[in-house]
Order: sequence, then structure tokens, then C-alpha cells
Amino acid sequence: MTEPTLAKALIDGFQHHDIKRIFGVPGGGSALPIIDAAREVGIDFILARSEMSASIMAAVTGEISGAPGVVLACCGPGASSLATGTAYASLEQAPMLVLTDGPAASLHQRYDQNALFAPITKHQGRLSPEGAVGDIEDVLSLTKEAPLGPVQMNINATGAITPVSDGKRQVTRPAPVTSGSPEEVRALLEEARKPVVLVGLEARYGDAPAAALRLAEALNCPVLSTYKGKGVVPDRHDRMAGMFTGAVSEFKAIADADLLVTFGVDPVEFIASPWHHDAPIVEIRAADTPHLLTQTAARIIGPLSASADALCVGDFASDWSPEMIAALRANLRECIEVKSNTHTAQSVAQAIVAAAPERIRASVDAGAHMVSAMAVLEADHPFGVLKSNGLSTMGYAVPAAIASALNDPDIPAVAVTGDGGLLMCMAELSTAAAHGCKVITVVLNDEALSLIDIKQQWQSLETGGVKFPPTDFAQAAKAMGVAAWRVGPSDDLGAAMRAAFAADGPALVDVVIDASVYSAQVAALRG
Repeated sequence: MTEPTLAKALIDGFQHHDIKRIFGVPGGGSALPIIDAAREVGIDFILARSEMSASIMAAVTGEISGAPGVVLACCGPGASSLATGTAYASLEQAPMLVLTDGPAASLHQRYDQNALFAPITKHQGRLSPEGAVGDIEDVLSLTKEAPLGPVQMNINATGAITPVSDGKRQVTRPAPVTSGSPEEVRALLEEARKPVVLVGLEARYGDAPAAALRLAEALNCPVLSTYKGKGVVPDRHDRMAGMFTGAVSEFKAIADADLLVTFGVDPVEFIASPWHHDAPIVEIRAADTPHLLTQTAARIIGPLSASADALCVGDFASDWSPEMIAALRANLRECIEVKSNTHTAQSVAQAIVAAAPERIRASVDAGAHMVSAMAVLEADHPFGVLKSNGLSTMGYAVPAAIASALNDPDIPAVAVTGDGGLLMCMAELSTAAAHGCKVITVVLNDEALSLIDIKQQWQSLETGGVKFPPTDFAQAAKAMGVAAWRVGPSDDLGAAMRAAFAADGPALVDVVIDASVYSAQVAALRG
């Protein structure tokens, strides 16, 4: 029996790790034998319209499936265009394999691709026929080890079609790190009377969500979640008080807390703002990455569920009552409420909830609208709402929704985006149409980069560089085979949303909104 080629060995590794599809934009070279080998075993290749979108799709697939997301691109410009999704996977801990063709055989399109990805990946290297089987297993496993993240490997055309052979492995997988004293942490928990648990991105996987709730119940305290941690404790649970980003108003709401327990929270999840709380912090992490804050009183590193089990021993006193937690929830919501006589990001999110079937998965783009969208859209499970938080990239919501629809076709995917974000990735509407994805894109059309417009206003600068000419996204969507509705300031938004959910395939709702409410809302939130 002849040995399989490197491309086939790679696909065998994908099957072993339950990888169902590959995303990318091929440029010849190694991509073609990889795509062909995947086709033979039923692994789909999803042709995206840009490498940036393909990399986001792969990263989100890694998050929601638990298997490594895979993206491939040609050498040179294809590889460099994968940087955004790869940085997302790195900062927001998504398991992902980045396959780049090459490097180029001549000076044309040639640069050090491994060096490009070094700051944003856990490992970089080259897949070659020598030692391939071991290397493939190691790089795929490495993506799923704490901290989860991307690995980048070059693979050239000649190597891809060459039979594999045994050889020395090139990938070194570090041993997991565990540290910290549960006894020290329990002593702090026993002293606290009004602790608060903050859940973050590491708590989304496996049995960590149940452990987070177990810890909160043992402490008899409220839970706040980062954007990435939304749904770890269901939004409708009586202990869930709301979102926490590190904004001034949120610190004011929990001013009485005498201990903050972060559970799977990564420092990247907070906005760039001073820490406005003096209570000691207990940091419970899955990975030994940089400390959260200088005033961390104690730290436990290791599997989150095991850490929770070690802490949930005995009885803890608490001054929290159900009424106090409910009041905290109301306080946090009140900070971001907006009112207008026409459509706003808040009313749009409310219309989505009103029209949606029992379960959806929303993806929310970066922008001023995200404050209302993240507060209103509910999640009853991890990954129920998707958001780029650590990277906070625009152009995220639509590719993320496509990844969701492909991975979970029975769950309608709703992409909530501003006009600026959609303009960055609008061609992916045709990707959704090509695959019949149940993606409802809701674009909040205010002809501006509104969050940046607010910052410009606050600095008393003349308006410049933040406004767009009018765009009829509904007409553009229809041209790409997507059912679409445009909703003006006085039009019935509810009817359009119901029609979009009833559509057979992708749909888009283009809503003209009132952006004047954003400035006061952001000021109230962030101070």
C-alpha cells in the first residue's frame, strides 16, 4: 500500500478532529490538492469572497463547534489578508488552523509568512511530507489546548502531492500549567459578604458554564458577563445581572461589591479604561496568560470546572438578596436606555427579539449600535450571541452569521451590523445566497461611522472622515439573490422582520435609524 500524500494525510487529520468544512480563497498551489482530498471524504470547501471574511468564518466555526476552524489562502496577498481573522482567533481564543500556500518559489509575492503570523499565533511552521502525520496531529491538538488559539503552517504545492513518510516532529506542545491555592481563595470568599462573579470567554467551553453557575449559587451572588461570556449563565437566570465591559456606569452599579471573582475572564475583554473599583479580585483562569490587574489578590490556573469544585466547599455567607440582584439588573439596563420617535438600535434589537422564533444566534458588529444590541438580544447558552470583543473588528457580523448557519443550519443566524461594517463585507451576502444559509442581516443605516463620529464630536473637531453617501442595501442584496426590505423612519419594522424570518434562505432588512441618541447613551455608559 502506498503512503497517502501530504494533502490526504492532512484531511485524515481533519476527520480525526471532526472538522466538517474548510474556508478560503484558493490561488492554486497546495490549495487544489487539499480541496480535492477534502471533497473525496465529504469535507466541504466554502469559497468566501475575501480572505478576511474566510478567516472570520473559520475562527467562529472553531468557537461554536469546538473543533479547529480551518482556513486556507494563497501565498503573498492571500496569506496577509488572513491576518484579521487570525488576530481575532488569537485575542479571543478560538481554535483555528491557518494554512498558507508557499512561501512563493520566486521573489514575486515572497515574504516571511511565518514571521507575519508570529505575533498572532501559538505556533508557525511548515507542513512537509517528512513527519507529516505527527505534525498534523500536533498542530490540530495545539489549537484546542488552553489558551485556545490559531496555528499557522505553510504548505507548498509539491509537498502537498508528495507521499508522507516518518520523521522527526517539529511542533513542540507545552505542558498544561496549573497553579494557585484553593485554600487561599476560599479564605477570601469566606470573608466576603457581597461578592460578584464576572464570567468571560474561557468559560464558554465544555463543563465550564455549569461550573460558573455552581460557583455563583454557592456564593449566593449576582453574575455579570463580558460580551464574549454572554450566555454562559443564561440571560434570563435570576442570578444574571447584565453585561460588564469595564465602563464607569458598571463600576458604579457594583460599587458595594467587596470581592470580584473573575471566572475565565481574559484582560482583553475590557475596554481601555482605568479600573474604577477597590475591591480585591480573585482570578480563576484556564490558562496562565497575563494577570488581569495589579490588585489581584489570588489566582488559580487550571481547568475551570475543577477550580470551581475545589472552591464550592462549605457554606458562604452573603448579604445579597434576590431583590438586590433584580435592582442591580434594572440599574444596568437603565444606564443604556434610549428614547426616540423613530427607529434606534435599541428598537431594532427589540424588533428582532419580537419577530424571532424560539431560538436564534445573533452576531453583532462593532459600532455604536453594539451597546443596545448586546443588552437586548438574549442568550440562553454559550455562543448564543457572537461578538468580536478582544479585536473589536468591523466586518465581523455577516461572516460570523454565515459560519453559524453552516454549522447549525436549524438555528436562524441574525447578523446585526452598521452600514460601515456591512460595506466591508457586503460581497459575503452572495456567499450566504450560494449556500442557502438562513442568515438574516439587519443593517442599521445612519450613513456614518457613528461611534467614531461621537468621539470626533466630543473632541470638538470638525466632521470629517466618518460619513458615508446614502446606500440602498436592500437593492444591493436583491442583486445578489437575497430577499430584502428597506425600512424608512416611519415604516413598520415589525412587519419587515417577520417577513425576513419567514424567508426561505438569506434575507436582509435595511433600517434607517436615528443616530442622535448614541452620544448620550455612550456618555452614560462610559462616563
